[in-house]
Amino acid sequence: MDELEQFKRANFFPGLQVGPEYWNKIEDYHFGKEKLYNSLFHGYGVVPKFLDSLHVQAGKTKGGLVTFIVGRGLCFDGLGNPLFLYEPQVIVFDSKKYSYPCTIHIVIKYNEVLQEFFQNTENIDLQGYKYKLESAKVELVQEITEPDITVELARVRLEDPEGTGINEIANCDDFKNPGPNALDYRFVPWAVRTERGVSMYLQRLMIDLFEYTCSVAKSCNELFPLSSLKSMYTVAMTSKMIIQTAGVFFDDVIHLLRPLFDVDHDVIFELADYEREHENEDYNFTTKEDYENARNAMYVLGDLLKKYSNKYEEIDLILGEHKKIIDGLKNTIIEKEVSSNDIQFISYKMPRVLLFEEEKYTLVDTINMASQESIEAHRLTFINTKHPSTVKDAFYYPDGTLVYDTIKRWVGGGMKFHLKNIVKGRKTLIIRRTDIYQGNYSVTVTLQGKNTYTMNVDGLDTKNRWRNIYLKINEGEISEYTPEVIFDIGEKGRDNSATVWVYQLL
Repeated sequence: MDELEQFKRANFFPGLQVGPEYWNKIEDYHFGKEKLYNSLFHGYGVVPKFLDSLHVQAGKTKGGLVTFIVGRGLCFDGLGNPLFLYEPQVIVFDSKKYSYPCTIHIVIKYNEVLQEFFQNTENIDLQGYKYKLESAKVELVQEITEPDITVELARVRLEDPEGTGINEIANCDDFKNPGPNALDYRFVPWAVRTERGVSMYLQRLMIDLFEYTCSVAKSCNELFPLSSLKSMYTVAMTSKMIIQTAGVFFDDVIHLLRPLFDVDHDVIFELADYEREHENEDYNFTTKEDYENARNAMYVLGDLLKKYSNKYEEIDLILGEHKKIIDGLKNTIIEKEVSSNDIQFISYKMPRVLLFEEEKYTLVDTINMASQESIEAHRLTFINTKHPSTVKDAFYYPDGTLVYDTIKRWVGGGMKFHLKNIVKGRKTLIIRRTDIYQGNYSVTVTLQGKNTYTMNVDGLDTKNRWRNIYLKINEGEISEYTPEVIFDIGEKGRDNSATVWVYQLL
């Protein structure tokens, strides 16, 4: 819209004398505002889900004439005019008018019809029509020459290779490829239909729940790489993005929630399958109360979706049941309590959240000995050592799991590095994967150049060589954001350090 019309409302005052022109300008003012609103907020095209949505169907009369039947509905042209079709309209197709091959368009245009003529037999200057009916007319054209005031409802590619004439037009069976002599809806424009919105409170609730779902699904998948957990993460992340970027109408909320039930269902049963397939590893998910609570909530959620009737109260119940499922999964998988003895035997990927001695820890830092970037970022160096080396190897944990890792080996002295992403003063766990081929020794750990701890490498195992050795640093002892740590084994000792994980209390 290149120019904006100046809108002037009528202003009445005592003694104002008005005639038909003045009153008609008042009507034009309101109609002009309506057209501007239509252009800005509804756009151009057919209004969906209103009456018959101006849907076009092909048919034949009893006499065999080919016809196009345009259903009732409403659309807006490029000027914002509302094009109402109050009753179905029929257009007769005359095949003799066209040279083949060609394309014809079924179009609609705005049309005002004057109605209810008032006749004044005494004074013909004081008579006229009482109303202007806002209507529309449908036409068949070969070319749309006035796109601003014309809306296409369908088109047909006409072909007559045999030269016998076109005696039938087919209705559309394939939207993507309707073919010749069949109705084609691919180029019909659609306007935006205003629907019931979603409050910012419900949006925030859903965004928070989807974020929570993503977090739990990701953490669970790190422990147990199930395809359903990846799907849960993807579905929740996509739903969150849709709400934050495109927004949703209330009627569309249910379409974001139905896929959650599918992934909830898949996770619950895939976890049970995983337990059966690894029965020797003593997971026992399905015997836990939290798992049972999650499974029961999943069935309740399914029933709620089946009975859903587009009410706010039902949305609230559905979101509540999904949260119960995620809580149950979190408590079943992520918050598995790990004892001081269990830590050394964890052969799977270290979880994001660790429940240790009834306290929750979150993974804040990892030192990967295979990554030069990680080594440089943590400023890892050796102090007074002999024969430092780096080797990639694969050893077994006592549970029979073969794990590949890169090991730093050295004789005498120590390995110095700095921790990252640390919150000062928080209780901290430093866990180190260690080769205990030559075990039964201790490592002196110095923190920030002053606090000293002992990390015991107990046992000697030449067959199952991996163990996770840990050190707990108490609350208030870390006073720097990037504290220095030294693993020292004395003048003649030997040490083997693979990946280092750092957890802090949540």
